[in-house]
Amino acid sequence: MALIPDIALRILLSFLGHGLALGSIAVPSIRSQISRSFTFEIRAGTRVARHWRFDAPSRRISTHAGPAKVVDHGLVYASSARALRALISPRAVDLIVHDVLHGKAQLLGSAFVLLWFYGLTRKLIAIGREQCPKTAIPGAYLAPDPGSTGAEKIVVLPAVNELDPKWSNAWNARATLWVIRAATGEPMPEP
Repeated sequence: MALIPDIALRILLSFLGHGLALGSIAVPSIRSQISRSFTFEIRAGTRVARHWRFDAPSRRISTHAGPAKVVDHGLVYASSARALRALISPRAVDLIVHDVLHGKAQLLGSAFVLLWFYGLTRKLIAIGREQCPKTAIPGAYLAPDPGSTGAEKIVVLPAVNELDPKWSNAWNARATLWVIRAATGEPMPEP
């Protein structure tokens, strides 16, 4: 009976592994998140394990079946069934935290890396994401409406190239902005 969850977990981890490896080549949002080099592993018992190697200089992910020699961060479950249940759940984070707190799973390394990895996997499989509305929200503010409440408080002034010399509050505020003063060559106070 434990064979079926083992096979299902192996398939899921293989899909996630190869999907992230390909995503690190083709998907800029995945590539941009690889800023540290480390190894991440998910393991269930002694029969199922997969690890990912994140390489910061090349911004690539490689994956291999089986346990890693050195694990920096990871998640270890006692059974494949519980690991599979947590990983495919729309409430995966809640289940993983519950399992770690109740001793049914062990967290290796940082919990932040686990949450980050979870976010990467959801770029491949959108389980548990909130769907955006398919149509515009009724009554949405899409264009200026002078008759709506609050429109009278929005003042639109034409753009100007320099401040009005009579506007003393604006000149006082400008004097505190070092970026503007330095760019115009004005003397700067010592920091």
